[in-house]
Amino acid sequence: MENHLINDIKEHFSTLITARSLAVSNDKRVLEFLLEKSSFKDEYKKRFFDSAYGALIFKKDDFLNFLDLRLLSASYTSFSNKIGLGVAEKKFLKNSQDIVLNFPFKDCVLKGGQSKDEDKSTELFFNNILAKSEIDVLFSPKVLNNFELIGGGQNDTLENVLKNKPNLLIKGNNLIALHTLKEYFRHQSEQNKVKLIYIDPPYNTGNDSFNYNDRFKHSSWLTFMKNRLEIARELLRDDGVIFVQCDDNEQAYLKVLMDEIFDRDNFVGSLPRITKKAGKSTDTISKNHDYILLYKKQFLSLSQLEVDEDNYPLKDEFFDERGGYKLSQTLDYDSLQYSISMDYEAEINGVKFYAGGYEKWLERQKGQHKKIDWVWRWSKDKLEFGLANGFVEIKGNRIYTKTYLNATISKSKPYVIEKIKRGKNLSSIEFVENQYSNDMASKNIQQVFNEKNLFNYSKPEALLKRIIEISTNENDLVLDFFAGSGTTLAVAHKMKRRYIGIEQMEYIESITKERLKKVIDGEQGGISKAVSWSGGGNLIYCELASLNAKFIEKIENSSDENELNQIYENLQKLAFIDYRVDIKNDLKDVEFSNLDFIDKKRILKKCLDRNMDYIPYADIDDSEYKIDEQTRILNGIFYKGGNDE
Repeated sequence: MENHLINDIKEHFSTLITARSLAVSNDKRVLEFLLEKSSFKDEYKKRFFDSAYGALIFKKDDFLNFLDLRLLSASYTSFSNKIGLGVAEKKFLKNSQDIVLNFPFKDCVLKGGQSKDEDKSTELFFNNILAKSEIDVLFSPKVLNNFELIGGGQNDTLENVLKNKPNLLIKGNNLIALHTLKEYFRHQSEQNKVKLIYIDPPYNTGNDSFNYNDRFKHSSWLTFMKNRLEIARELLRDDGVIFVQCDDNEQAYLKVLMDEIFDRDNFVGSLPRITKKAGKSTDTISKNHDYILLYKKQFLSLSQLEVDEDNYPLKDEFFDERGGYKLSQTLDYDSLQYSISMDYEAEINGVKFYAGGYEKWLERQKGQHKKIDWVWRWSKDKLEFGLANGFVEIKGNRIYTKTYLNATISKSKPYVIEKIKRGKNLSSIEFVENQYSNDMASKNIQQVFNEKNLFNYSKPEALLKRIIEISTNENDLVLDFFAGSGTTLAVAHKMKRRYIGIEQMEYIESITKERLKKVIDGEQGGISKAVSWSGGGNLIYCELASLNAKFIEKIENSSDENELNQIYENLQKLAFIDYRVDIKNDLKDVEFSNLDFIDKKRILKKCLDRNMDYIPYADIDDSEYKIDEQTRILNGIFYKGGNDE
């Protein structure tokens, strides 16, 4: 449609520059053409006009944007070909509170159609203005097929499990799958949406799976991530969180981009994670760590971590129900702010104690106290309560407080003893221990498959266990749309969380799915022993129903010109062609007609294989797609049967 509109404008005004100049000067001939003379007037009205109080308001900026983006030719972006900070209004950065990261292709969609690590993608960017209709189709919910129930009881059926918000493993493009999930969640309650997103995307190092061959390598990666993070945010609960793994190659750019998408105020922290104790020996600086960026959606509800009981080694026979205890600290300390009310004479079993010792106390009694001086941590009445109830211990000439595992003195008055389950906050350097390293990740994979070097760039189960236990409760939903070898999903399954995993690479069937089968069968690698895992549960595997792959197969198998012509006719009606290809004209010109049979097959495939498109759910009943009845039923349950409303 965009090509038709551009050609229509060009034909009427001779050039796009002319049309632009007239629009800038508010020439009425532009409005006359857009609203009356053009055969596309209804489309122009929908795109470039708003209706208010019975009048039409011309969205001139949108119209100029539409022309400008076409005039920019190959770049198809409204941003300059550099990455940097900017603001919506053209004013100095120091005068703005709304600073964003601008980069080439920021106003574009990068589908990311890669299915093998070694693939080099040359796919095009879909511009949000020029290719609006194509993007609408791209983002529409898709048909799912090849459903498979893995695990479960003898009486479990695909239909019954699918109705009860199951664990899902989806094969297909993760951007399209995320937009498909948007429809899946549309009628579900807030509590049934995603509580935790963890992703470990390609780091864009040149050695990973992000292999896009354009001259804006960083920009491509940022566009790729922006498209996915924007829709991912929509799927989160209001108390949901997202953890994104990255390294120095893109960390700074990603932080600013996520500030913009999730709001800077929702940034929780940047957590370094050890990668390898020895670091990379080829680097000038041995790199030992990468990062995990943590953001909340609206409000944060992280749980405290369980404390190690071994850290409370002392026992009290009179207070066994309180668990073990440790001597935390002396009751007196060198305070930064002296307070006379906390400087008293304490008497215990006839022995008198003074904060900092008797001599220092005497000096203070003579009015010689300093701003920074010795005082007690507890008031006199709290000390008396602590003494009477076993929260104080004398060692030598010092008084120590006792910290119990399962009990504490309340902060209220009169004091009471409260039962507690002691925990600790996540540390900003929590993940620098070797159990979170890549070496441990490799061991986890080897434990599952009994094979070395099976999968690169996986993460250890201990890392995901820590992340999942602080950010979710049992039955909460975890999402990983770069599922990879399936670590997130495996750990979520063992920890009794629901999960959805998405992966478009071909190894999803040989590695990701097989790993989850082994989890259900009770494999004992990774965190299994720590969480007493013995097997069980189920999941549903399914795939985005591919459309273009079918056409590629038909083109490959065609044996003569007549058969190829029939495929060509079907392409025009059914296939999603790259929006820069005008198939009705480009493939019917003399040059194409004169090609030999093999070259025609090659050209037709080239129109399709740069993006792998899928069948829209809206077309599920179209007989041309030959979707079987069982698949239609399962799609109906997926989109409607499990909803809350």
